[in-house]
Amino acid sequence: MKSVVFFFEAHQPMRIRPYRIAEIGVNHDYFWESKNREIVQRVAEKCYTPATQILIDSGIKASISISGILLDQLTATDSGSLDVFKEYFRSGLGEPVAETYYHSLSSIWNKKEFIFQVNKHRDAISKLFGHVPQTFRNTELIYNDDVSRLAKDLDFRNILTEGTDKIIAYNNPNVKYSSVSGMNLLLRNYKLSDDISFRFSNHSWNEFPLYADKFSDWVARSPGEVVNLFMDYETFGEHQWRETGIFEFLKALPKELEKRNISIQTVDEFCNNSSKGNTLSIQDYVSWADVGRNLNAWLGNDMQRDAFDLLKSLEINSNPEIWRRLQVSDLIYYMSVSRFSDQEVHDYFNPYGSPYYAFMNYMSVLEDFRRTYSSK
Repeated sequence: MKSVVFFFEAHQPMRIRPYRIAEIGVNHDYFWESKNREIVQRVAEKCYTPATQILIDSGIKASISISGILLDQLTATDSGSLDVFKEYFRSGLGEPVAETYYHSLSSIWNKKEFIFQVNKHRDAISKLFGHVPQTFRNTELIYNDDVSRLAKDLDFRNILTEGTDKIIAYNNPNVKYSSVSGMNLLLRNYKLSDDISFRFSNHSWNEFPLYADKFSDWVARSPGEVVNLFMDYETFGEHQWRETGIFEFLKALPKELEKRNISIQTVDEFCNNSSKGNTLSIQDYVSWADVGRNLNAWLGNDMQRDAFDLLKSLEINSNPEIWRRLQVSDLIYYMSVSRFSDQEVHDYFNPYGSPYYAFMNYMSVLEDFRRTYSSK
C-alpha cells in the first residue's frame, strides 16, 4: 500500500527593525516587535489555527516542526494556536519534529552550538506537547552526511532532506533510505510538493486549477512506496489564501487518496512500518531553498558571507540569548541577490524591500552588539 507523508515547517523569524547607523552605541533595542507581532497574529489567524483544525477534523496525519522562535512568539501573542497544536498532537494524528531552536545555520559551522540549539528545541517540544521527537529536520532541510551523523549522535531515528535533481537522477525520492549514520532518511518529492505550495493558485500554470482528485491521481502514478510532501505550513491560508480554495483542497485530499488505496502516515509511523532502506550518501550540502537547492540562498554573495562571518566572530559575548536570536537564518536570507523566480521568493519574504537595506540593518545591529556585549 502506497503512503503519503506530510511534513510541515511552521516558522516565523524575529525580524530586526530598521536600524540606523547613528543608533550604534546608543540603542540596543534590535527587534521589530510591532511588525513581528502583527505578522504572527495574522498568520495564526489565517493559517495555524484553521489549518490545524482541518487536520484534526479531517483525521489527517502529519509531522510538523514548529521553530522555537515561533513558539516564543505564539506564547507571547496568546493567539490560541498553541492550544490547537496541543490538541492535534494529543489526538495522536500529529508528530512533533525537532530542529534548531533558533532556525539557524549552526549545523554548518559550530557543532557545539548546533547541539545546544537542538536539545533546547527538543526539550521545549517535549514540555509543551508531551512528545519526545524522534524525527529531526534541519533548518530549511539543510543536509549532508555530517548533519546525519550529528543527528544520530543526538539519538534521533529519522531525518529529512531535499530530493534534489542531482540526487533523484539516480535515486527514487519515493522510497525510504538509510543515511550513512544509520538513520531512516526520507527525500522530499519537490515536484509534487511545489505543485501545492507554489503553483496551486497560479492561473498561468497549465494544470490550474488543481483539485484533490487530480492531485491524488498524480500521487498514485508516482512510482515508489511513499510520496513525501514537505512544505511550509504557511502554504495553507497565508501563501495560498483561503480564497484560492486551498482549505477545501486539504479537506478533500484524504478521501481522494483513500479511493486510490493510499494511506497518510507520519514520518515516524511510516519509517517504523517499512523495511530497512538502502544507504544513501549525500556529501555536498543540499537544502530546499531556491532552484540550486544548496546553501546559496544564505551564503551566495559577499554581503551574506560578510554578515555571517561577523555573526560567527561574536560567539564569545555576554548576551548569548540575543546572539542566538540574531542567528535566525531568515536575516541572512533577506540579503540574497538571486535571479528570476528565486528572487521573487526572497522579495516576498523580505520586510525591508531590498537586500541591501537588509544587509545595512543587520550589520549595524551586529556592530552595536559587538560594542555592547563582546570584547572583540
